[in-house]
Amino acid sequence: MQHPMSHRGFSAPHYDAIIIGGGITGASIAYELSLKGASVALLEKSDFGSGTSAATSKLIHGGLRYLKNFEVGLVRESLRERRYLSDIAPNFVRPIPFMLPFYSLKEQLMLKAGMEVYDYLSYDKKNTKLEENALPNYQTLSKRKTIIREKVIHEDGLLGSYVYYDCQNAYAERLTLSFIKSAMLNGAEVSNYCKVTDFKVINNTVKGVEAVDLIHHQKVQLNGTVIINCAGAWTNNVLQLDNSPKRKRIPLRSEGIHIVTPSLGNKYAVALVTPKGRHIMLLPWRGQTIIGTTDKPYKGKVDDWKVTQDSIDELIEEVNSCYGSQILKKEDITYYYGGLRPLVDQNTENTYEQSRKHEIVDHASEGFKHLFTVEGGKYTTSRHLAELLGEKVSSLIVLHKKHEQTAKQPLFGCGILHIENYKKYLMEEFPKAIHHQIDTLVNMYGEEAKEILEIHFNKITENLSEEGEVLAQIYYAIEYEMAFTLEDIFLRRTGLGTLNQPSDELIEKVSLILKKKLNYNDEQLNQQKDNFLNHYQLIQNQE
Repeated sequence: MQHPMSHRGFSAPHYDAIIIGGGITGASIAYELSLKGASVALLEKSDFGSGTSAATSKLIHGGLRYLKNFEVGLVRESLRERRYLSDIAPNFVRPIPFMLPFYSLKEQLMLKAGMEVYDYLSYDKKNTKLEENALPNYQTLSKRKTIIREKVIHEDGLLGSYVYYDCQNAYAERLTLSFIKSAMLNGAEVSNYCKVTDFKVINNTVKGVEAVDLIHHQKVQLNGTVIINCAGAWTNNVLQLDNSPKRKRIPLRSEGIHIVTPSLGNKYAVALVTPKGRHIMLLPWRGQTIIGTTDKPYKGKVDDWKVTQDSIDELIEEVNSCYGSQILKKEDITYYYGGLRPLVDQNTENTYEQSRKHEIVDHASEGFKHLFTVEGGKYTTSRHLAELLGEKVSSLIVLHKKHEQTAKQPLFGCGILHIENYKKYLMEEFPKAIHHQIDTLVNMYGEEAKEILEIHFNKITENLSEEGEVLAQIYYAIEYEMAFTLEDIFLRRTGLGTLNQPSDELIEKVSLILKKKLNYNDEQLNQQKDNFLNHYQLIQNQE
């Protein structure tokens, strides 16, 4: 199998497009432009998908709650993109049932109206490439059927529920990586841990970027026709570089956190409405439950932000307020994560009510021609946002393959025509494998799962988790997926660190592999361990 990420770095004297930021937006733009024939360079100051893209609720969805603000266009766009993503990445984007309980006639009527509109706007949800990814229409359940089907529903005053379907993206970090791989397969050159330090500006036109490779501690100079700033929550930081527009307004950012607990028994994604009118979701995920998200304004420095105990306590309190009792305690939390969402609407401080619209800013009027900034949006609509950006810059660069469409091409490793049949095929090829191991690896790797299993059964036969993850994944991440740190491996290339804190033994095992493969010294590894264990600091403090 091809390994498009085997090469890291840049070799061309000039690129049609230089992209700053390797989250889902930058990855989607890199794929969009490279598929259409442009030469592309992408620089990410940390790891791919390590910022806002890693802080999602693990959903690809239309955004039912946006109908409340009459954002019909955004919901329709999201529902269309949900179908496209389930077509081009069927192993990642899978159907998940949602349950919406109602406790009054007014609430029932409002939800029913929302269900009708949502179904109407997703009129093409059955037209999927894979029949198993087609979504049914909503249905109404009585109180009795609701309670039978879902144990986490609060029964007092319950009248019934509505059930509808959206999609889950259980491994958002790996879906982002698949966009990166697809871009590289089409000629894009990329580098993580490569921080842009300034723009090259000649006669009011941005001609390239200066950067530093944080792995090899080398300066990098790139020349390009268009420069695209899509650094997520860091876009404003990029616009404060020496040779930059020096944006004066402080962008509005929203803080969102999630907590992970042992399974609460929910088979459905359950949407709760707090006494304050905010929505919280309880999502079944990899045998556990994700609870979230919060939505609070944040005005501090982006690099200073982190999940706090206060934010976790507030989320726990909100969940308990929905039940009128303490069903959730601090001790129940096995993992937590969060991030900052950049928002484009500056007219309100209420981040919960804010739109998830996107915006493409051309800085030509500020004296910086050929520099564009992409802001806002949501994970679900990133592919379409990349299309819009492509149209915006098409007058500046030559796209030799304009007819190519990212909505029609399966992402790298995602060309599976029938998920369950492919799993059966792998079971026949690897009779010693167990079913849940095949499930996990196919969901994470798609067609690449076969190579992981070949390495596992022929070279490195060691299991690492109850989910079926294996030591072969560690070697694969380092050799073929630009993994450089413990955080890269545990949090983004695998799922070994996102359910709970890994054992000291496993951390040491992976550290030794990194040391051998990348020639790290003890000081470097100890720093990496400290950085990684910081992700569990608030849980450790509870013990």
